[in-house]
Amino acid sequence: MDSLRQDFRYALRTLSRTPGFTLAAGITLALAIGANTVLFSAIHAMLLRPLPFPEPGALVRLWCHQERIETASVSPPELLGWREHGRGFARLSGYARTDLNRTGVDAPERVRAARVTPDFFGTLGVRPSQGRDFTDEDAQPGNAASVVVVSHGFWKRTLGGAADGVGRTVVLNGRSHTVVGVLPEDFTFPDFSEDTEVWVPHWLDAQAHGQHYLSVLGRLAPGMSLEAAREDLGRVAVAIDRAEPGQSTHRVMAVRWQEHLTSNTRPMLWTLWAAVAFVLLIACANVANLMLVRTLARQRDGAIRAALGASRGRRMQQALAESVLLALLGGALGLLLVLWGLELVRTLLPASMLRLTPVELSGPALAFSVALSVGAGLLFGLAPALHTSGMDVLPLLRQSGSAVGARAHHPLRNGLVMVQLALALVLLVGTVLLVRTLRNVQAVDLGFEMDGLLAARLTLPAEKYTDAHAQRAFFSELEGRMAGQPGVEAVGFINDAPLGSSNTNGDFILEGDTAQPGEQRMAEYRVASTDYFRTMRIAVRQGRAFGPQDGERGAPVAIVNEAFVRTYLAGGEALGRRVKLDWNGDSAFHEIVGVVADVRHDQLTLPARPEVYLPMGQVPVGTMTLLLHTRGAASALTDVVRREVRAVDSEQPVYDLGPFADRVDRQLLRPTATARLLAAFALLAVVLAGVGVYGVMAYSVGQRTRELGIRLALGAHPRQVLSLVLGQGLRLTLVGVGVGLVAAFGCTRLLASLLYGVDASEPTVFLGVAAALAAVSLLASWLPALRASRVSPAVSLRSE
Repeated sequence: MDSLRQDFRYALRTLSRTPGFTLAAGITLALAIGANTVLFSAIHAMLLRPLPFPEPGALVRLWCHQERIETASVSPPELLGWREHGRGFARLSGYARTDLNRTGVDAPERVRAARVTPDFFGTLGVRPSQGRDFTDEDAQPGNAASVVVVSHGFWKRTLGGAADGVGRTVVLNGRSHTVVGVLPEDFTFPDFSEDTEVWVPHWLDAQAHGQHYLSVLGRLAPGMSLEAAREDLGRVAVAIDRAEPGQSTHRVMAVRWQEHLTSNTRPMLWTLWAAVAFVLLIACANVANLMLVRTLARQRDGAIRAALGASRGRRMQQALAESVLLALLGGALGLLLVLWGLELVRTLLPASMLRLTPVELSGPALAFSVALSVGAGLLFGLAPALHTSGMDVLPLLRQSGSAVGARAHHPLRNGLVMVQLALALVLLVGTVLLVRTLRNVQAVDLGFEMDGLLAARLTLPAEKYTDAHAQRAFFSELEGRMAGQPGVEAVGFINDAPLGSSNTNGDFILEGDTAQPGEQRMAEYRVASTDYFRTMRIAVRQGRAFGPQDGERGAPVAIVNEAFVRTYLAGGEALGRRVKLDWNGDSAFHEIVGVVADVRHDQLTLPARPEVYLPMGQVPVGTMTLLLHTRGAASALTDVVRREVRAVDSEQPVYDLGPFADRVDRQLLRPTATARLLAAFALLAVVLAGVGVYGVMAYSVGQRTRELGIRLALGAHPRQVLSLVLGQGLRLTLVGVGVGLVAAFGCTRLLASLLYGVDASEPTVFLGVAAALAAVSLLASWLPALRASRVSPAVSLRSE
């Protein structure tokens, strides 16, 4: 230990005598180590840290797998069948998002709520901090006592944090509900994108066949593995057949809850961490080259220490002490960048998970940073240390101080530069592919015009709007009011607006269809107003849009999209065909009167699926999205929307109100931030690689000053000297770029799931990046070569 302390003190004095080198190497390492610490913090929070629930590994998310829907919601009879016949789970609970309107206050408001089976909080292992949990009696049909459990935030905001909050009442959807419990302050449910404020008990109707709306969370039985539980649920297929008569058997899918919650984030995080790992390797190679130059310049000092009896291990220890101390300095500087980097990386992560497991500079992150610094120090210090310990002492001691040098072409230094170029090329290729993906996504044809489009969500409480006539009257009056507003060109309604994270689908029967028995026909269901297509600027390809004749007393009609025609009609004639939908007990056949263009509904990168539009006048729905096409800025009409809704119904809140472009921006937020981060890392990698090439070439020219001077003195033209030096740089470049192309071809296969509209092995990308990186490398070689070609022969001959 004494010798190690001495070596660290000596290393500290050595580094302090060369502040320029120390600062340059420290900043290089700070950028790389800081970026790795930031990504580790995110990965630890999202993927490695257990969810804050008792025995989180036992929590499992379940779906049913249908013929055309891989992860479909579950119907109440299915959940009851799983509970009755399954043995793999100690608890299985269902839940569904909903919206409630809170009234009886100064301004009506939308409340984010969820309907849950009574054992929901027991499955999570959560107990209310005040009051009680739900009981089976709370969820009985026809139960006159309406009870709710509320979040800590709702209790503070609406009940003032009163000690007697339990037992107080709140009016939701026009009905009084008694608060029976308040959840702990730190509780959040990450399956929902927004914090849920009110939880309502939900009864499972054993006769609700085909009504797939429940999400299911289970807790594994003690001693039961997930694989065994899956097999057990497979045997429950018989019970599902009985619960869903007339339907094909639905397979059950089960995955650990944390894996499900992070499924969309995991590929992006690992990709970014791979990128910053490449940056760290390039930085280590760069600093190793700098350290090797220092080692070569101090060969005689090392030889004297060896001659005085210093062992090879002691000399390696001394060299490694300097590199580790330098890396720790870089790691300390890197921590200053972590706080800024954490704020940046939070924009990439889902808000629901950030509420549950915040990304912060935690103890594990600090430990990782220290370990990474030490590891990086050992990595980039190993080559100089091996060189120092393996020196042949006697030849060095016989040389004069000025003669002690190194070969102009040091293979290790050249190899490190080639590694930098190869890694930079891999990172640059991946970045260009993702940037092109982002551009392709931004250029996607949405199927509608979003400029000047304003959206607002409305949910009419069933307790107040008890029949279809009342619902139609509300939307009709609001449509008339909004159509008369200055700046409004068109007004439309639809139940599930594009890019709104809501969807409705189901089976249908096509009259005269030749489908095989058991073959399932499925489409997305949309309920739209007369002017919806004009409001959204969705093109009508065939037939007509909805009109005044498609009202309550009109003949049942429907409009389908082009994807429906391609999928189920083989691109043939759609007009005049009739469809019957398995939805809300609708037994009528609807005549297809129009075909409209495809619309990107779920995600910008997902193609349109078959859709069937029904007229709002014939199929009323309580939850609709109001859409306005305006001549000016859409945001200018937000206050008008609130005012006119209040004029129609003073107790009706408006939510999700804003320009439609915000929905597109939300979808682009993560790929944009990812592409920008990768671009920053790639730029840093290219700069470091260029600096590495420049350093090697400058050192080589310095070592060959006498040789080049002799060449010039013997009549060599400066252009020949320039070509000679550039040739060395070209050889380094070709090998490094060649290895990088091979590595990039293999690594980009892993990016395939993140790409859109571009092939992972796009030749133009590979060749363009290779050419650009080669140009940077040759420019870095050209500067020392130019200096060499201008050396005075007399000066160079006196250099020795």
